Amino acid sequence: MATLFDRSDVRPTPVVLRRRVWSSWWLILLLGWSGWVLAEPAFHVEHFVAIPQNNAVEIHARVQIGKEALLQEVLDQGQSLVWVIEAEWREPEPFAFIPGVGVHARRQLRWQIHYYPLINQYALENGKQAPMRFHHWQEVVNTLSHIQGFILPLEHGAARGRVALRVYVDIQSLPLPLRLRALLDHWKLESAWIVSAPLSS
Repeated sequence: MATLFDRSDVRPTPVVLRRRVWSSWWLILLLGWSGWVLAEPAFHVEHFVAIPQNNAVEIHARVQIGKEALLQEVLDQGQSLVWVIEAEWREPEPFAFIPGVGVHARRQLRWQIHYYPLINQYALENGKQAPMRFHHWQEVVNTLSHIQGFILPLEHGAARGRVALRVYVDIQSLPLPLRLRALLDHWKLESAWIVSAPLSS
């Protein structure tokens, strides 16, 4: 009499087991590579110049902005973004490359980025001067890409040190659902710190 074939007694052969192991490793490597790519910082500071002045440092730099389409999508959906330029005066080595250690001065400049669909305009505001308005998103990107004449006061600075600079979008200012999406999807809307050569204040 014919019976149904019970596969519970079938054991995978060594060849099948090896194939499964290799498939698992390839999957792990693929996911790890994808996560590394997604985790790449969205912004890069370059052409960094720090000019010592009396009790201050004047900073100029260019910012290479990635993930422009993502930023524009968030703005076009009605959510404002906070763009932050942050500079520090740090002690000489070995502390110069350790954020938060040996820091004698710090300054942030925060810009609110808005999109107004009724008038089809973008705006940059910092609460201290009249808003800057733009008709095109690329004009906003070009403005954010240039850091010119950013002053870091050194009232209590050390005699010698280094200037560190970075830019980022403040993820903590986003509503919780969007903040979680930014973290889970590895938006990484920030740059690494870039540090100047030793300077005298």
